[in-house]
Amino acid sequence: MNGKALIRLAGALCCLLLLGCEAPLVLDGVKAQAAQPTQRSDLLQAVASNEQVIVAVGNRGVVLTSVDSGQNWQRRMLDGLPFLMDIDVCPDGRFAALSATQQVWIGSADATDWQAAALETYETPQALTCDRQGRLWVVGSFSTIWRSDDMGQSWNETSLDEDLYFTTIQFVDDQLAFMTGEFGTVARSTDGGENWEMLTPIEGEFYPQDALFLDQQNGWVVGLTGTVLRTTDGGETWVRESTQTDAPFYGIARRGEDMYLVGGFGTVLKRAADGSWKRVDHGQPIRFYLRGLKLTDDGQLVAAGGAGALLVMSI
Repeated sequence: MNGKALIRLAGALCCLLLLGCEAPLVLDGVKAQAAQPTQRSDLLQAVASNEQVIVAVGNRGVVLTSVDSGQNWQRRMLDGLPFLMDIDVCPDGRFAALSATQQVWIGSADATDWQAAALETYETPQALTCDRQGRLWVVGSFSTIWRSDDMGQSWNETSLDEDLYFTTIQFVDDQLAFMTGEFGTVARSTDGGENWEMLTPIEGEFYPQDALFLDQQNGWVVGLTGTVLRTTDGGETWVRESTQTDAPFYGIARRGEDMYLVGGFGTVLKRAADGSWKRVDHGQPIRFYLRGLKLTDDGQLVAAGGAGALLVMSI
């Protein structure tokens, strides 16, 4: 055997020895993480609940459900992996979830069965609600409003003919409703959404991330750089409330006299009697944002956000 052959043989033997000494690849941790209801790649966006179940939705068609007040969660992913960006519950207990790809997914009252309804449009949807009559409303780009009276089987599309995005829609009661959006836009309807009146824009072209109205006079909008604005005169003027943080805010909710908001860096604030907002120490190591927020009837605060963040706490 010549020298070159000996070198090749020695190299091959070394490779065999290295392979024999290499530790087996341990995938137990990866498999355990994959079995968890939330994943680090989850971007959870919104939360809703009825008397049976709490539901959180997000990217890749993620639907998380809990039937025990948020103590345990089950995971499923809808067909086509749509980016679910908003969710609401209708008077009959069924859910409606909005997809960024012009779909509304209708979920059964127990959130086990989901069916897609197409939203035939060239515009981009942003937010969804179900009013007290069970009608679905979606708002989005070019000040577009979609309404369905049959749970998404057909849609009526209108526009206020303004080149702006509506980002929120809320029905306070059967007749009173508000929309907010780009450039500080606030619109109000007093006839159940048949007609909309553009109100005085919020100063500074404020971009609301979420809004909450209690009646025709009182409401709040939240946004970036720790901003919470309140109106007591139907949107004619807005006053900034103290938050003592620059964290962006994405969600605001109220139950009884309690009001909370959530935002960047796992921030949770509660509104004090003097109108200021105080930080809530929830004790969870959430480094990313919280966006979806629901205050349940049984006294739970449920918030969801980036990197699979899912916060449940008693309030």
